[in-house]
Amino acid sequence: MAGGVAFTVDTSEISRMAQGLARTMGQYEWITARAMTTAAKASREAIRREILPHVQGGATPWTQRGLIVKFASRDDLTAMAGFQYGEGKWTDSEFSRKGSGIPAGRYMGINARGGDRRPKGTELALRRAGAIRSDQFITPNAKGRGVRIDNRGNVSGGTYQQVLSRLRALPEGSSQNAPRGRGADSRGRSAKGRAATDYFVLRRAGGRPSRWELGADPSAIVARAGRGPKGGTGKGSGQRGRPQTVGFKRGYRVAFNITDQPNYERRFPIESVAMREFRRVFPREWGAGLERELARRASR
Repeated sequence: MAGGVAFTVDTSEISRMAQGLARTMGQYEWITARAMTTAAKASREAIRREILPHVQGGATPWTQRGLIVKFASRDDLTAMAGFQYGEGKWTDSEFSRKGSGIPAGRYMGINARGGDRRPKGTELALRRAGAIRSDQFITPNAKGRGVRIDNRGNVSGGTYQQVLSRLRALPEGSSQNAPRGRGADSRGRSAKGRAATDYFVLRRAGGRPSRWELGADPSAIVARAGRGPKGGTGKGSGQRGRPQTVGFKRGYRVAFNITDQPNYERRFPIESVAMREFRRVFPREWGAGLERELARRASR
């Protein structure tokens, strides 16, 4: 659970006499649960203070809201602090889209532990459609102008959806897949509209670009760019030349690189920051809790 840290009872720094006194009063579980919850809250603030400032472009409100605490109770002496993976979940596979977005724990988790990245939903769809191989991944091309990347290095969900539509990688039968050929489909969309923003898979064979050559390997997803063809020629137009079919632009810019499985370095020491703060705060709060209970009984 690299996006969050689970805390269990560790009373090694609390004297046996103090523990025995708390048990004799029947308040051991209550004192421990409250101290664990307070220490977990302190761990969350340490993560907020020491980890979030290092997020590229600054942590989004979505990421900040995903930094939460699970309280301990008398019946469950465990607490947690970190980034949640979904509604009520602290563990899951990263990048599995749930609801309206990717929970913070998924992308913060992989940045915390490092290692190989698992495929995103977009990549799984491209694999099913045969646009990329079953072992390939895509990464935004930060050096080109084929796709808009924000200051956090992210591409919008709408752009990913448009790429899937243009490559006909949405589920079979989806009305959002781009129509084939000329003219409009049943929803009135036309190939002319598609020509304004279009993507295709650039393949290479022997180091040369080749869209159709048998065995050509997918190397990039590119956005069409540049000028479109001149129209008004061909049969029935009175003008010589090949007829214009779809007005696709003749140039392209690389939007996404097609790569092997990306491997991330361990960037955010979430666990060490959280555990350090928990171990600092818990014994102090446990002792304070015992003193409060003794004072309460003395005042009766």
